[in-house]
Amino acid sequence: MSGGAAAAAGMGLGPTSRSLPIALIRARETLLRELRPMLAEAGVSEPQWRILRVLIERDPCSVQALAEAACLQPASVSRILQSMVERGLVERVQDRANRRRQVVTVTGAGRALVARFAPVSRQVTQGFAERFGPERYQQLTTLLEAFISVGGRASGR
Repeated sequence: MSGGAAAAAGMGLGPTSRSLPIALIRARETLLRELRPMLAEAGVSEPQWRILRVLIERDPCSVQALAEAACLQPASVSRILQSMVERGLVERVQDRANRRRQVVTVTGAGRALVARFAPVSRQVTQGFAERFGPERYQQLTTLLEAFISVGGRASGR
């Protein structure tokens, strides 16, 4: 055992090759590696793409709800939204019922961008499903949703 592995084992840590947090990051990076060319061609970052996807499903959406659904920090979402507003991909307005809250909607340009690149995104994810096996891919997503659900209950969410 190398010095680093021995030290990690002495702290009660297993090898990073078997660490769930690291495995999840590696899996995310594996998928994003194939999506990045599409994102570059679309002219959006990965968080911007997530925001557009969430808004297409949940339009309109508060900034807080958008941040949660897109798995982003609210402060980051506010900054990201500014550039998206400037590009005409989304609109951000004050909520009429609660003046302290902002509501975000996707514009026609934002919808058109997603519609144009959705086939490429779908092709990438379907490619992973085919290589991994459609049944195992479905099991993986089901297990991850169950894991998230259990984790959310433990943290009081």
